[in-house]
Order: sequence, then C-alpha cells, then structure tokens
Amino acid sequence: MKKRLIITIYLFAVFCMNAWTYTDHRNTKTDSIEAVLNSPDPPKGEQLLRCYLELIRSYLGKDTDKHEFYCKKALKLSYDVDGKNARESVLYHLGLQNYGADQYKKAEHYFRWALAVTDSMVDDRRYSESDVDDCRSQLYGAMGNLFNLQDKYLLAIEWYQKALPIFEKHGWLESQTILNHNIAELYLSMGNLKKAEHHWQQAIRTGEASGDSLMTALPRKGLTKVYLAQNNYNKVHETLIPAYHYYYAHRQEESGDYPEVLALMVKMHLMDQHEDITKAKDYVQEALSLMTEEMMTETRQEIFIAAAMVAIKEQHWQQALNYAQKSIHQNEEEATISDVGCYEMLANIYMHLGQNDKAFEYVQKMRSMMERFATHDYQSGLSQMEVLYETKEKEAQINALNKEHELFRWLLGVAIGLLIALVLLFVYRLQAHRRQKELLAAKVALDTETKERHILARDLHDSLGSLLSLLRLKLERKDDGAMELLDKTINELRRTAHHLMPEELLKVGLSSALHDFALSLPEAHFQTIGDIHLSKELELVLYRCAYELVNNAIRHAQADHIDIQLMQESNQVTLSVSDNGTGTDNINEGMGLHNIRERIATYHGTIDIVSTPKNGTEIIIKLPL
Repeated sequence: MKKRLIITIYLFAVFCMNAWTYTDHRNTKTDSIEAVLNSPDPPKGEQLLRCYLELIRSYLGKDTDKHEFYCKKALKLSYDVDGKNARESVLYHLGLQNYGADQYKKAEHYFRWALAVTDSMVDDRRYSESDVDDCRSQLYGAMGNLFNLQDKYLLAIEWYQKALPIFEKHGWLESQTILNHNIAELYLSMGNLKKAEHHWQQAIRTGEASGDSLMTALPRKGLTKVYLAQNNYNKVHETLIPAYHYYYAHRQEESGDYPEVLALMVKMHLMDQHEDITKAKDYVQEALSLMTEEMMTETRQEIFIAAAMVAIKEQHWQQALNYAQKSIHQNEEEATISDVGCYEMLANIYMHLGQNDKAFEYVQKMRSMMERFATHDYQSGLSQMEVLYETKEKEAQINALNKEHELFRWLLGVAIGLLIALVLLFVYRLQAHRRQKELLAAKVALDTETKERHILARDLHDSLGSLLSLLRLKLERKDDGAMELLDKTINELRRTAHHLMPEELLKVGLSSALHDFALSLPEAHFQTIGDIHLSKELELVLYRCAYELVNNAIRHAQADHIDIQLMQESNQVTLSVSDNGTGTDNINEGMGLHNIRERIATYHGTIDIVSTPKNGTEIIIKLPL
C-alpha cells in the first residue's frame, strides 16, 4: 500500500502544482502575506481571499493549526464574495489535510462537498468548461487516491476512471499516464493481470507521446511484474531493460525506485532456462548496498526476497534463511499479501535445513494468511460492490427519469397536435382550474407568511425590542455602553434576518448551512455523520430547529459551549444540540420548544430533552425518512 503512496502523491502534484509553490516558511513569501494581513490597511474582498488561498497552499502539510485557521477564514469569505472556485479550493485543501492525517471519513466529506460546489459552477457564466474540468479531475483523482490508500480497489478504480475522460479530452498526457499506472497497480493487487497489462500498456503509449522519459519508465517497471507472474522471459526482458537504463541513468534522483528495479533485474536473471547467477548476484549486491532505514518497507522486502532467491539458487540455505526472515513483517498485523510468498519461501528453506517443525509452522502461517486475505478481500469486495451498485442504480434512475421526461414531451406534442380542436372546448375549465391553483397558492403563501411574521414578531419583541429600549435609555443618560449595545443590537438583527431564509441552505444544503452557522458563533461546534441527502422542506425544518435550540442555549442557559450534531441513517435523520449551560430539572416549555414541536409533528418527528441543574441540556430530534 505504501508503495502506491508515492504515485498517489505524484498524482496530486500533477493535479495541483501550485500547492507546493511556497512550502518553505523560511522564505519571505508567506511572511510577507501575513504582514500585509496585519497591516493598518489590509486587503479586502477577493484580494483578501487570494491571500488566504496562498497561505492555505503554503501551510498544507507544514502547520496544521494555521492551515485550518486560514481555511475557515477563506471558507466564510468565499460565501461573502460568492467565490465558488475559491470555495472548492478551500474544501479540497481541507480534504487533503484530513487525508494526510488518515482521517479518511472527514477527507471524503470535504471532497464530496467540493464536488457539490463544482457542480454548481456548471451553470455559472463566470466559470469556463475548463475551470470546471480542472476542479472535477482534481477531486476525482483525490477520491481515487483516498480509496486507494484504504485498499478499496473497486471504488478507487471507479473514481480514477471518472477523471480519465477529462484528461483525454484536454490531452493531459502525463496525467493520463499516471492515472493508468495507478489503475494497473490496483488491478495487479486484485490479481487481474489482463486488465493490469492493458492499463500499463496504455500508460506506456501516453508516456511516450508526452516525451517525458520517466512517464515511459514508470509503467514499464509495473508491467514487468505482470510478465514475471506469467513467466514470460521475452516480454520481461523487452519491458524491463529500457526501464532499467532510465533508472540507472537517474539513480540519484530516483533513489527510491532504482533499488526496486534492481530487484526486478535479479528476478529476470533467475527465470527458468535463462538463469545467470553471476549477474543476479551483482544486481542483488548493488541493491543491498543501497538499502537505508528511510527506504520504504515494501522496497526493502523486494530486495530481501531477491537476495533470498539468489541464495536458494546457490543452495546457501542459512544465508537464504537470514534474508527470508528479513523479508517478512515482524508484526503479523502489518503483513501484506507479499508475506504469503515469503512464508512459502521460509517453509521451503526450513525443509532443506531439516527443520520440519519450523517448515510446518510457516506452511500453517501461509494458509492462515491466505484465508485472512481471502476473507478480507471478499468482505471488502462485497461492501464496495454494494456502494457501486447503489451509485449505478441512482444514475440509472436519473437516466430513466430523463428518458421518461423526453418520451412524455414527445407524446404530449403528438397529443396536442391531434387534439388541438378539443383543447379549445376546455379553455374555460382550464382557466377555472388555473384560478383555483392561484387561489390555493396564494393561501399557502399567506399561511406561510403569517407563520413567518409570527416568528419574526416574537424574535423582534423578545430580543430586539428589549435591546432597543435599553439602548434608548442609555442614550438618554449618555451611557458609555451605548455603542457596545448598539453593536449587539445590529448583530441580533442580522441573526434574526438570517433565520428567516438562510442563503447557504438554499445554495449548498443543510450540512454546509449548519457548518457556516456554527462558524459564526464562537460557542458553537458542528459535526455531521454520514451523507446527508434530504428534501429542501426537511432541511429547512431541521435548520430552524437547530437555530432555535442554539439561540435558547445562548440566551437562556448562558452556555459557552454548544455541540450541534447531524446524523442520517437509512430510516431516520437525527439532530442533537447539547450545551454546558445552567440546565434544569423542571423544563418550562416556552414558545421556542412549542414551535419546534409543531414543526416536527408534520413529519411525525420526536423530541427528547435531557437536562439537570448545572450539567447542561441535550435535546435530540428524530425525523423518520
């Protein structure tokens, strides 16, 4: 798995070259930007957003706290200036930050959020088709890498293959080469030699067309493994020798891959009917001399395996045992599929040494490990197939609906053409029906407006009314606290107005709206669990419930820490708001909780309240789906 990590990182470099532009914080670039931000006249608007993005790229992988700090700043500002491209970049970098910390669920959450932002750019005239393709290919590759590192091969391949047509469309040859290489590596791990060979050959073709010699050598190194597994010496020789010449000529800068190529050269010179022990020994000695503690575990394993193979050919069994023991992971929990072959080699060595008990022990380990990987691969494959099936099923439903819509329009056109004379007879009925719909729509709008006015009146009376009265009194007395109270009143007015119809909710959905709401309050923290896919009506209900509960916690419970959590399961969605406020053992249900009960009752929802004095309050709302 770690071996694929290098290619993964390289793929990120191809997708996002600017992310590595200013990573050395001893340089003046980052310091100068922060100095400008702290100056008496700092930049504003889009210019400020560009500064944040530059700092985000600089601190990625270097300073997690500063990276997250500027990400939050930039994310909020991106909504203020309606910068979708910048918002996508911020979310992408938040995904990378969690990706690097092995927080895969969080990384996936941010990548999917960024994809939703990218989808919204399609119909926005400010962004070209190339802008959208850049964002999508970057995110598709990131999702592929994310599942790649989790050994979820099928899902990784699915996302890589989403990015491949974009690369082909724009003629990005190096990106095509690396993507095909990654896909081939995954197929090889799955034991599908035919598809691995196909994608490595594709990678070689695009690598040659790119004119970059590394892009040709990299897939050749991978393709050699397929031909070794097929025991095809001619193809191994034809494929490996050009790769070896490249890595030998660049052995200083390719210090990680060159020893691996030497191990492949050893295996080639030990193939049946083409054995050359002298050359094999030379290559393995060179590989052993290049080994360092910093070298990847998988590369060290390949070198020790090659050394053990040479010793076995020479029947130096004790030496072979020494190398073979070094080739396995000492902690069996970290063992990979390569260890199975090493166990088999150790069993063979112990048999020749006459230690049958040890030979039997490694035969048993080999069987146990094979069963473990077979079970894991089976269960993982089922899980991934289920995800892919659900995704394909949704796509099929969307396509079916589109086809049905087209068929309906066609039939409607034919019907209108045939029955146009009869339509004239029903004009009056249609007009009456239209009037009825208009009256109904007006009634619904009136009811909605009445409810909203009631909520607005209550908020204005409870919060702004008292604040303004106090402000008037302070102004009459010329109290020094008048300006502070005026600022508080203005903020309260903004929060009340935002509650009526939050823009974030309409644009990017409930999770994003609650996330931004939490960012606006120092006391609030938001977390989402699972993918949230709800109707707009249900999202609005939950958003207003969250707003009401947080507002109550701040106003009435004097809470300074509030946790908001949103979780969607297969049969229900749950919203919980917990605080560290005063708490009570006698819940006095005011207008706020009454309004919440009325809102969720329409959707057959439930509300549970747990509160004790001095231990805060937790309120849980559940809505069935």
